[in-house]
Amino acid sequence: MLLSLEMNHLLTTLLLLLPALVSAQSSAPVIVIEQTRKVDVAISPISGAEGPALTKVLQNDLDRSGACRVVEPASGAFTLSATVTPTGVAGRAIPKAGGAPLVDSSFSGDARRATHQFADAFVEALTGTPGFASSRITFASASGGKKSKVKEIYISDIDGANARQLTQDSALGYCRKFSPDGTKIAYSSDKSGYRDTYVIDLPTKKRSIVAQFPGQNTGATFSPDGQTLALSLSKFGNPEICTIPSSGGQPSRLTNTRGTDCSPSWSPDGTKIVYVSDERGSPGLYILPATGGTPEKLNTESSYTTEPDWSPDGKKIAYSITSGGGQIGVYDLDSKKARIVSRGSGLESPSWTRNSRHLVCSQNGTLVLLDSLTGEAIKVPNNLSNNTEPNTTR
Repeated sequence: MLLSLEMNHLLTTLLLLLPALVSAQSSAPVIVIEQTRKVDVAISPISGAEGPALTKVLQNDLDRSGACRVVEPASGAFTLSATVTPTGVAGRAIPKAGGAPLVDSSFSGDARRATHQFADAFVEALTGTPGFASSRITFASASGGKKSKVKEIYISDIDGANARQLTQDSALGYCRKFSPDGTKIAYSSDKSGYRDTYVIDLPTKKRSIVAQFPGQNTGATFSPDGQTLALSLSKFGNPEICTIPSSGGQPSRLTNTRGTDCSPSWSPDGTKIVYVSDERGSPGLYILPATGGTPEKLNTESSYTTEPDWSPDGKKIAYSITSGGGQIGVYDLDSKKARIVSRGSGLESPSWTRNSRHLVCSQNGTLVLLDSLTGEAIKVPNNLSNNTEPNTTR
């Protein structure tokens, strides 16, 4: 019986490896794992003073990817090794079955970030979908407690490391979103005494006001080309979905309802916007053309849905379900079916990662990485309290 189990495991491993080995020979990444299936991967300890810490970073990146299970040396279908260089990290991924390396590249930047990039390169070569270890998160934190009237804007690596404060507004900050290239963050703040929209340029650390119309200016999100912001403005009366140039300018109004329209999110091709409206009673999700038109209501089968986020692959929309204690739902645009993907309670503010599988959310003031296929939620530690509204780079 034991021998039979070992043979079955070996056969499964070989079947998993076969496409990868073809990929290694042809240099064309292909899908080698599906759904929740994981490939066993071993990691050779990285040498040098930074080696133990970088080895742990690489292990954690692969564990969180959903594609790999880190095992003891000589047990993995692949063995990953890395060397710290003057400009970053050189990494290799060698198949146990032999053949050309699946990854054999140098990654530039500080050693920690270069290690994240190595993990992403391996995951993409293995699965055909981008890794997200090198992504960053922006979020708000209220150190004074949940009822604090001050929420400052922070940024960190997606694993919670290198958290740093971006604003010193001594005010409530809301709804921060990265630009497509990750160099800017749009957010709303009560700093002036009114709810205005700002854009922070991360390389220069300069901040500009881009929407300061009468009433509320909130929920700004960049279009896929970075040239336009969709946001909710109340200058027309009820909060309506509008667009403005990302550098500021006059708004174009997209909705005209009796309710509150807010929380826009662009489709990856820039042709549509999903948003929240309570025009028909409780908040629900609607889609309309990015140039305006007749909105379509999505049937999420939930009575109170907010905070939509369109997936990078364009196939799904994640959202918060306030009723039932706080859950995360996903609406499939092809099947037009919705499902709850989270476990537990207190979850909100989903933001897709690059692979269109994982989501960064907040759960009772803590950031978590949620696997939308398995429901597993892993904490993202950053030594800050009352974290809300995360958003990830893509």
